[in-house]
Amino acid sequence: MRRRTRKPKRSDIRHSGDVLADVAADARLAEGPEGVRRVLRAIYRAGTLTLRDLSRETGLPVPVVAAVRGELETRGWLERRGGVNLSSAGRNALEKQLGLSCRRRFQRPVFPVLDDEMRSLRARMEALGERRPPVDVRLDQSHATAETALRRAVLLYEYDGLEGRDVLILGDDDLTSLAIGLLADFLGISVRRVVVLECDPRLVAFLNAASRETRQAIEAVEHDLRADLPGDLLAGFDLFFTDPPYTLSGLSLFVSRGAAGLRPEVGKQGIICFGSRRPDETATAVGTITETGLAPVEIIPDFNRYVGAQMLAGVSHLIRTVATARLTPRVNGFYGGSLYTADRSRKKG
Repeated sequence: MRRRTRKPKRSDIRHSGDVLADVAADARLAEGPEGVRRVLRAIYRAGTLTLRDLSRETGLPVPVVAAVRGELETRGWLERRGGVNLSSAGRNALEKQLGLSCRRRFQRPVFPVLDDEMRSLRARMEALGERRPPVDVRLDQSHATAETALRRAVLLYEYDGLEGRDVLILGDDDLTSLAIGLLADFLGISVRRVVVLECDPRLVAFLNAASRETRQAIEAVEHDLRADLPGDLLAGFDLFFTDPPYTLSGLSLFVSRGAAGLRPEVGKQGIICFGSRRPDETATAVGTITETGLAPVEIIPDFNRYVGAQMLAGVSHLIRTVATARLTPRVNGFYGGSLYTADRSRKKG
């Protein structure tokens, strides 16, 4: 029997975040409000989807998608016109309150290879990269290529990590924050907030100056992640991105700080770059991530390419994770142990 839709009440569209939470609860959706947003964004970008295609797009089972659809129809956000469609009220809520505006899609294998349309962005990133401070090997710095920084930004967009989102970047000698700003301008989308925590004062000054030049809303803050996050940044972000030091202790610390920055909601994302390791070290690295309450949902081998970085053969993997209900930073308070590769060398000496 076809479910009848009703016209939305003002309360239905006043607080979109509350609606997403209510729908997730009523549909008993384990993925929480982020799962509801995933469904809505898929419809927004496609225009019209069958229930089966919507299931395929979101990775959610058909019965689960059907339950979410029903709850959204009841609230007047969805309609059935030859498939699943947004109502005008639903579209307005997504655009005005959730910050969605772009329907552009980057299909694989575009993630690793940028098309010719983005050649100008690549040239701008290369120009910025030539001006950044030289690497400080004591901090395990090794610069990602301009194309890698842009591919990262594309991936964040594709996985709903940018539009209307608060983004935290932990360490940014790769200039990923600037790539996000350039891509946002290129696509005509709005990223609510981008904050970079970086211990290298040269990079902090460069990122802030470059963001002013390019009119990007990026805030770079000098902060050593050995210390806890500043209080005003705790639990305030939808996504964190980090390319941590090469060491396992560096991974543990940076992932913990990233988890502390996420809003404590199922489905918030953490994007982690880490190099290839021996099997036992890889198991330890993945264990560190899962013990923090982050679930790895995708590992893209050799996604990141670097200038130099001989220790990693010039590449590293990208790990996409989502927060579970058990999100718990493993490191709290000041961390005084070894962190960078050079620290281990000094200890051996």
